[in-house]
Amino acid sequence: MMIDNQTNDNINGQEENANSNHSIGQKESPKITPSMLMNHFDYLSDEFQNPFPYEVFPKAIQQIVTETNRCLIFPIDFIGSAILYAASVAAGNCYKVGLKDSWTESAMLYMTFVARPGTNKSHPLNWVLRPIIELDKRTYKEYQIAKKEYDRIMKMPKKDKSREGIEDPEKPVWHKFLVTDFTPEALAEVHLFNKRGIGVYVDELASWIKNFNRYTNGSEMEFWLSVWSAKPINIDRKTYDPIFIPNPFISVCGTIQNSVLLELQRSLKSQNGFIDRILFVIPDNLQKEYWSQENLSEIVVDNWERILNRLLELKTRFDETYSPKSTIIEYTTEAKALLFDWQKTNTDLCNSMASEDLGGVYSKFDIYISRLSLLLELLKYGCGESELKEISVHSVEGAIKLIQYFRISAEKVQDLLMDTNPFSRYDKLHREFYEILPTEFFTHDALAFGKEVGISKRVIHRFLADSHLFSKMKRGQYKKVF
Repeated sequence: MMIDNQTNDNINGQEENANSNHSIGQKESPKITPSMLMNHFDYLSDEFQNPFPYEVFPKAIQQIVTETNRCLIFPIDFIGSAILYAASVAAGNCYKVGLKDSWTESAMLYMTFVARPGTNKSHPLNWVLRPIIELDKRTYKEYQIAKKEYDRIMKMPKKDKSREGIEDPEKPVWHKFLVTDFTPEALAEVHLFNKRGIGVYVDELASWIKNFNRYTNGSEMEFWLSVWSAKPINIDRKTYDPIFIPNPFISVCGTIQNSVLLELQRSLKSQNGFIDRILFVIPDNLQKEYWSQENLSEIVVDNWERILNRLLELKTRFDETYSPKSTIIEYTTEAKALLFDWQKTNTDLCNSMASEDLGGVYSKFDIYISRLSLLLELLKYGCGESELKEISVHSVEGAIKLIQYFRISAEKVQDLLMDTNPFSRYDKLHREFYEILPTEFFTHDALAFGKEVGISKRVIHRFLADSHLFSKMKRGQYKKVF
C-alpha cells in the first residue's frame, strides 16, 4: 500500500513552530524500558511533563498527527489517542494477539479525553472517525432501500405474492459500526447484527457512566465489566428473541471535563474497580488556542482514509456457529521476552504501591499492554508496513511507551480525584508512619523510620513523592505539609 508523502518537507520544517501546549514543541519522550518503570519519577522533568509518545506510530501516521496539530490545532494527545480508538473500532474482532495457551486479547479500549471546555477535545475524535461514519452512512442508505422493498413485499396480498412467485424476504437490518445513544439491550442488538465489533462514542462520557445506576442490582455496570473482559453477552428478553454474543467487542471512547471527574469518581467509588479499566488522556498544560490560518492538505486526509479503510477491509472469519473466529497472531521471540520482562517490572510496581487505587489501575496494564501492541501492529498494516503475521518487538516497545503515558495520566487523575483529606487513599500503616516523622527530615531519616515499622524503601520513595503530604525543601530534604 502506498501512502502519499508529499507533505513530508512541510511537516519536517514546521514541527518546531507547532503550539507549545501540544507535544510537538516539547522534547521527545524518553525511550522506556521495563526497568525504568520502577523509578519513573527519576526521568520525568520537574514540571511533570508527560508528552504523548506519537513516535511509536508509523511515519505516515506521525505526519497525520503533526499536520492536524499544526493546521487544526488538535492536541497531540487527543489526535494520537483518537487514532488508536479508530483503529480499534475498524479492526474489531478480526485479529487477536495470543499470549499463552488460551489467553488471547483483542484491540478493545475504554478511553476518555479529559480537558476543560474549549480545548479541542471532541474534534480530533470526529475527524479520525469520519471514514467509519461515512461507511455507516452508506450502509444506512442501503438499509433504507432494502427496508422499503421489504415493506412493499410484506404489504402485498398473499395471492399476489403467490402468483408472482415471491416469498417473504428476511427483514433487513442495519450493519453499523458506531453507536452514540443506547441501552445495553439495544447495544447488544446492534452488536448481534455486526458481530465483527462496534464502537461506542459518547461526547460527554459522564452521561454514559451515570446511567450505570438507572437499573437495579447494578446490571448495567456488570454488563460493561463483562464486555471489557470479553465475556459472553447473554440477554433474555420477554417480548423478543434472546441475544447471545459469545465474543463481544465494544470499544468505548468519549470526553469529560476536569470538573466532572470528581462527580464521576463518587458515582463509581464502590463499583468494582470499573474506573481502573479506563485509559485517561490528559495533555500537559492544555489551554484554548488561537485558530490556525493553515489549511489541512487533502493528501493528509486521503492518507488517513486509506489507512483506516485498509483496516475496515479486513475480513471477518466465522466458525460453524456463525460466531467471529479471530485470526490469532503471536509475538516474536524477542517481543515476547520484552513483554514478560515488562510484566515482571509492572508486577513489582503494583506490589510496591502505597495507593490501592493506583495499584488497581496498574494491574489492568497487564491487559492493555497486549491490546496496544496489537493496535500498533494493525496500524503498521494499515500503512503497508506489516503483514499481520506476528507482533514485532517494535510494537511492544511502542506499547510500553504508551502504557507509561497512561500510567502518568492515571496519576494525574488520582491527584484530581483526591478528597480534601490527602490520607484518604492510604492505609493505616502509612498514616501512622506519617505521624512519627518529624516536621523536617532527610531521606535517610524516613528510611530508618520506615525500617522500624516495616515499610520498604521503594514504597517510602513513592510516599515522599506525594506533594499533598510533603514539600521538597532541597535534594534529599523534606517538610511535612500537615
